[in-house]
Amino acid sequence: MEFLKDIDWDKFHFLRPDYIWMAIPMAIIILLGIFFYGENNRWKKHIAKHLQPYVIQNGTTWKSRLLHASLLVLFGLGFLGFLGPTWSEEKAPAKKVSSKLVIALDLSQSMLTTDVSPNRLERAKFKINDLLEANPRAETALIVFSGSAHTVVPFTTDYKIIQDNLDGLQPHMMPARGTGFNMVFAKLQTLFVDNKAPGQIVLITDDLEGLNSQTVSAFVQENNVTLNVYPFASELGGHVPSFTNHKYDLKIKGKPVTSALQTDNLNALRGIDKVKIMDLTLDKSDVTIFAETVSDHLIFEEKPKNEDENWEDQGYWLIIPVMILFLFSFRKGWSLLSVMLLVSLSSCSTTEEEGKEDVADFQFKDLWYTKEYQAQEEFDNQNYIAAAKDFKDPLRQGVAYYKGGDYTKAREAFEKDSTANGLYNLGLTYAKLGNLEKAQEIFTTLVKNNPSMEQANRNLQNINEVLAGVSKMSVEESTVEGEKPNAKNEQNTSPEDLSGGGQKATKKDMEKERLEETVETGKRKGKELDELPDDFKSGKGAIPKNILMRKVDDDPALFLTHKFKYQVKKNQVEVENTQTTW
Repeated sequence: MEFLKDIDWDKFHFLRPDYIWMAIPMAIIILLGIFFYGENNRWKKHIAKHLQPYVIQNGTTWKSRLLHASLLVLFGLGFLGFLGPTWSEEKAPAKKVSSKLVIALDLSQSMLTTDVSPNRLERAKFKINDLLEANPRAETALIVFSGSAHTVVPFTTDYKIIQDNLDGLQPHMMPARGTGFNMVFAKLQTLFVDNKAPGQIVLITDDLEGLNSQTVSAFVQENNVTLNVYPFASELGGHVPSFTNHKYDLKIKGKPVTSALQTDNLNALRGIDKVKIMDLTLDKSDVTIFAETVSDHLIFEEKPKNEDENWEDQGYWLIIPVMILFLFSFRKGWSLLSVMLLVSLSSCSTTEEEGKEDVADFQFKDLWYTKEYQAQEEFDNQNYIAAAKDFKDPLRQGVAYYKGGDYTKAREAFEKDSTANGLYNLGLTYAKLGNLEKAQEIFTTLVKNNPSMEQANRNLQNINEVLAGVSKMSVEESTVEGEKPNAKNEQNTSPEDLSGGGQKATKKDMEKERLEETVETGKRKGKELDELPDDFKSGKGAIPKNILMRKVDDDPALFLTHKFKYQVKKNQVEVENTQTTW
């Protein structure tokens, strides 16, 4: 009674009022049950009245009516608990979320124009370095774009990584020419999926012609970001250098191509909400002020998605009277009816957000098939990614991800399985990801603990041969490079070719075929091995012996060049058909 006195009836409401309609089918089912129960008792009227006291025991009628009444009350109380009665607010601690920063750098050919000294691209690199040295404190990502957009460095607070990758960025690295802003916004949208805090974008470009104001306005409103446009071009402009030789101007139909700041487009962007124009200064004050702004507005409090999250669900109090009334249901057959009550009461301990997710994930086939059965069906139909999401067993989940081509998630799943099969599959996955050293370590441990696994032993031998080949080749290459003589003083020692070493070749010598520089073998050149070949599958498990690895180049610019081309080749990144080709 003291508890009832504390109820604030002015604030009383239900957290889940949208489900009140479910009371209608429940009431119909209960009423139909009572009706058919009455039909079954009509046989009592056919007994003579003077015999009824002897045939029908006293108390049978009122007990059945009591059971029906308790059933109605049980369902009523359970349904009220399901609706989530509440009258008190709860003060949950506010969640802290941090803002993120993305730097989008234009790598089109026009960025090499020298109207901004030394050229637009180099000045942009200086400004990015100044911005990172000012320490905005936010997680920062670097992307580059031309006709396609690519991520150079994902979100990180280690700005040294961004600076190391920044120096070598040049337009010739990009697989497609032009300035594709649609691809930029598509890439940015993937980086700001479900961002809780307002994000910041620094768009460094010299071409504003393709930057549509309507597209920009829609993007910033939908993704909770602020777009800071940083134009690197002067109003006078300059000639765009040639693709092959930067000393000459790029010409289209015999006329030099010029690039200048489009002031009309820039003024149109100034009027858009959440779009700011950064003015280029000779010193670092422009980026320093911006870094301070990002740092000062780094942490935000996440707003609740729904007002009902601030209310405490009081439906669990109804469990007490339900438990008391439930004691009267222990008759033959009545316990089965309690299952419906338990289902309704189970939602009382579920938050509204979880409840909505359960309803959203529920499908009609879930009534008849388990998730494991459904996952196996998807697996048999070669829908591996869909199957992996429903598998609970890490081993089966990892196999599904592996067959679906998602090797990163396959690795995460196999790491949860400590069995020999899980360890074997983990080694294959690391090999598929290109981490042969880790694969070697795993297969070594596996062979040590399970000497009878012949396939694992063969895989280990093949990996050892490949890694030994890499080491040997690195030594040979460094020796050749170190002992390479000067071309002018080269002495020709071949009797088949007298055209080198400063000797005068005769006409007969010139007619001879030149010696082949390389000998064709059954080995594949390392340059072709952007990834493991397709015939390397988990069923075979062996690494082909005809793979010749080359020395890994430590130049990040070369790595990024191959990465960008590979992404376009494998259709991982789309290419935009831009208006210009520079």
